[in-house]
Amino acid sequence: MSRRARALVVFLALVLFALSSTACAGRIVGTQDVELTYEADDPAFGGASPYGRDLRAMVLRRFMADSIGADVTQEGKRLRIVVDEALAAWVDELVTWPGSVLVLETDPMFAGAPRDEAGLVAKTETLEDGRVSRYWEGSRVDVTRALDQWIVDRDHRVVAEPMWATAGGATAPRYRTRVVWSRPLGELYEGVHVGWGEGGTLRLRAEKGTPADEVVTAARERQTARPGAARAEILVRGRTSLGHPSWSTDSAYVTFGAGIEAYARAQDEKQLLVSGRLPILRRVDAVGLPPNTGLATACFVVPVLLSLAWLVFVRRFDRAHPEPMWLVLTTFVLGALSTIPAGIAELALATATPWLDPRVVTFGGQLFAFPLAVVVFTIVVGLSEEGAKMLGATFAMRRPEFDEPVDGIVYGIVSSLGFAAAENIRYFAMTRLAAPIVVARCFMSVPAHMFFGAIWGYALGARLVEKRPRVLLFLLLAALGHGLFDALLSTDGGGVLAIFLNVALASVFVSLVRRSLRHGVVDDAVRRVRPDERKLFRVGRPGLFFLSSLALHVLAFGIVVLGGWYQLARHRPNATFVVGSSVMLALLAVAAFGISATLPLDVVVDGYGVTFGGAARSWSRIRRFEVKGDHVVLDCEGGPILLGPGSPDVIESLVAALREHVGTRVGERTATLESVAARD
Repeated sequence: MSRRARALVVFLALVLFALSSTACAGRIVGTQDVELTYEADDPAFGGASPYGRDLRAMVLRRFMADSIGADVTQEGKRLRIVVDEALAAWVDELVTWPGSVLVLETDPMFAGAPRDEAGLVAKTETLEDGRVSRYWEGSRVDVTRALDQWIVDRDHRVVAEPMWATAGGATAPRYRTRVVWSRPLGELYEGVHVGWGEGGTLRLRAEKGTPADEVVTAARERQTARPGAARAEILVRGRTSLGHPSWSTDSAYVTFGAGIEAYARAQDEKQLLVSGRLPILRRVDAVGLPPNTGLATACFVVPVLLSLAWLVFVRRFDRAHPEPMWLVLTTFVLGALSTIPAGIAELALATATPWLDPRVVTFGGQLFAFPLAVVVFTIVVGLSEEGAKMLGATFAMRRPEFDEPVDGIVYGIVSSLGFAAAENIRYFAMTRLAAPIVVARCFMSVPAHMFFGAIWGYALGARLVEKRPRVLLFLLLAALGHGLFDALLSTDGGGVLAIFLNVALASVFVSLVRRSLRHGVVDDAVRRVRPDERKLFRVGRPGLFFLSSLALHVLAFGIVVLGGWYQLARHRPNATFVVGSSVMLALLAVAAFGISATLPLDVVVDGYGVTFGGAARSWSRIRRFEVKGDHVVLDCEGGPILLGPGSPDVIESLVAALREHVGTRVGERTATLESVAARD
């Protein structure tokens, strides 16, 4: 690798680091953390309490429902939560919310104002009876800050209510303040089932004879006795108003605005409402923490190392003529930088119309929207990301080192692994290296990116030997596979099918690698051979290959389960956990090596010569051959080539084909045409 090439790689790597380090909300993870300490007020906590030592797991489950990354530790009744300062207010609301929904009565005529009006706009609204009520409007952050400092009497409290009509595209909704009476008219939790209503609404259905049923019945009676009661009552989750509900015989219905965006909002709320109940927790301390440079560094290093580990696996399929490392690393970094145009394209499409917003078109993960989700994910995510990754491989494709069909797969995968590394930096920073996310993306998302890149990469390599390689078609197929994969992950119950899709993609990857390795370095002599002149002889150990593949998938699944258990474990990882996970990773590496070593390949015999595993030898360079057990050894200039292993029938057919060109007597062709020319 030349000095100039090294400088290019280092420069691009530094650019990648600068961009990806600020990928999460424009700030580096771990540099602005706070530690929030909470204490349970339940006197029976840890004994007869239903929460006990599972409290940490329950809090983590609630954070995962809202995609919040935090470090949570439990010491008896106390919880210590380390989180980015920007999320502290939202975390505080989630932790101090027990899990129920309160029915509260509004007091629109309450005379009061926030102590801190920064970022807020005072507004008025005219009530049905002609009275004028005053409230404050602003961003969620500004309204939440105002609530923290708002002083009211003991009979009242102030909540924040989203104004869904102000949201649109990438624009977050504005929030308003609403004053309510502190004493609840009812509490919905025991006996409540949260499900979908009609048109993007949530239905909170109460079981017959439960406390929730009494609350619903009382609300309907108030509506009958006092028609205006419906506009005076709201549902409140923590410090957030869910708006005015509509009541039916056994349910309360909550709306989230108009349009298909309502489904995504309802799904977000549903995840929180079913996240389980917590004891009453009060915050007892909050302190800022010094920068956690270890976490910030790990969020960059771990994704890169994971992608490089997969790169080592992929390069084993290109052992005949390995690609220069400087070009591989350059393509890796270019693939990482391709996340920028991909992100711009996705944002432009998603904000153009809600019908192109992948987060919205799933209709909250409902099955009926799956076909639409596949189409939108294919167009917005699949084409944007696969096209950008192909752009990252263009530099290598135009280099003279790009001289074998398998090179297309190699560089397509390398660009994809760079893309996945940059993408994972963002995800790992958002979740603070949560074990389930790290493991799931390592064994689900990264291989998927790799397989998608192999599809269009195969077409790029096929351009060397085919007149019409159909690159666009293979790019569209990769985009479709990408869209299908993401749509499955975004649909309720589709995660298992996404795993099976990954297995199917692995089979496609193996097939494409086998086909590409039927050629070596391509020159004019190779191009003159007609496809119908080529004879293929399948060799390898399919049984061992199948066992290695099965072991790889089983071990990957086991590591995913182990990572999830670690995240929700009641205690810190001990020596047993460390040793067990290390053994599983070592076995997984052995299984990956077994796949690359036992991959069934084809021996190709044609008018040019013999090709096996990407190594091509012309007839003028082959001296003789010899059968050794289930292998055939070719004695060639440049070193012998071992063909096999193969079944007796395959070896017999292969020998017959070789005899047509090399001859049957050992000494018949001890000198090749090239060696004779060299002596002359």
